[in-house]
Amino acid sequence: MKVLTDFAGQNWLITPAALAVGENPPVSIHDQTFLLTLTGVVIANLEGNSSSQWLHETLSFLPDMAGPQGSGPLNWAIQRFAIPTPIGQNFKIGFSLEEWAPFASLSSIFDQDQSINAGFAVDVWRPTHFASGTDAFTHLPVGNIFSGIDVDVAVQDTDAWIYRVGYNITLLGKIVFLSLPEILFSSDFDPTPDGDPPSAVQAVGTASVDAPAGSVIVVDPPFVHSDKWMQISRPPNTPNLANFVGILTEVPGDGVYNFSSFMFVPISKNDLEAIASISFETSSQPFLHLDFLSDSTLRVDDTTVLGSFPRTQPFILQVTLNVSALQTTARVVLLGGGASLDQTYTVPAGNQPFSRQFAQLRVWQGFGDFGVFYASNIVVTVEG
Repeated sequence: MKVLTDFAGQNWLITPAALAVGENPPVSIHDQTFLLTLTGVVIANLEGNSSSQWLHETLSFLPDMAGPQGSGPLNWAIQRFAIPTPIGQNFKIGFSLEEWAPFASLSSIFDQDQSINAGFAVDVWRPTHFASGTDAFTHLPVGNIFSGIDVDVAVQDTDAWIYRVGYNITLLGKIVFLSLPEILFSSDFDPTPDGDPPSAVQAVGTASVDAPAGSVIVVDPPFVHSDKWMQISRPPNTPNLANFVGILTEVPGDGVYNFSSFMFVPISKNDLEAIASISFETSSQPFLHLDFLSDSTLRVDDTTVLGSFPRTQPFILQVTLNVSALQTTARVVLLGGGASLDQTYTVPAGNQPFSRQFAQLRVWQGFGDFGVFYASNIVVTVEG
């Protein structure tokens, strides 16, 4: 996945949606439905790498919705229609969707020198996985938050470029004000020298490594990347586990926790398919864990297969833990690299009390598991 942030131009239109005959009007301006249209051109700068094979990539971008200095359509509507904002708390502005109709197409392409089987394609487009949050007024969950669109493109030829992609996005929804999540852990491997274990001091929170020497180290990974990654591996016949533990800054208890990480699980040499595991724990007791298995399936708690994951392509793992006194659910989402997984799992009743003491996460490789995998940009936030 390639996240795009530079736009050649952006346009928008936002207006209150008309009521049908007999439809009840909104109780308040916060219940008003708006029709929002976003159009523009985003800069992709994607270069092909072969004259015999297509390079497939997912371009992800979010047009300006409520940017700085009051920019974007949502801020304009808030000012135009005098929509009250939360007082005495930090918040962010979102757009909770009822309906959506995105569109994307090639806007600018180029093939340098001689064209050898050059090709350009926009294969399909879709909304980026919707975000969720907590309403700053009611403190109730809010879903279907628009987060941009993902566009699957392809280019062929070593000197062929997709320079720009045009888009036209029509949205119907409500302007919402969301409580800002608190960051409990955020990894930062960039300051660590290559080949060293991750530092105990992370960007937010702390970390510990419990592993044989050289099993958990910081590296420049063997694929296109922008940050340093953590590499985890266990050579054959090694009795010890390879553990990286991220320790949260606090244990807030009930709330909505959002975990995210970039992952890369390659096809290993010598027929050793890498197996990766991630656990969510108290200070001493796991209550939920995920296994990326050798058959490219993702399993939870050794019992339930949620779906498949892509090998040889970086992807994003997102886990949303909704922790309460009644039950804990985990929504597991994979994005990018051809991944398409969105499943919700209920934590067993016996483990549910431990989830209310969520204190750390573990990225690890267990007994009998070998090969190598990579992780980066590990973040945990909470919404009370």
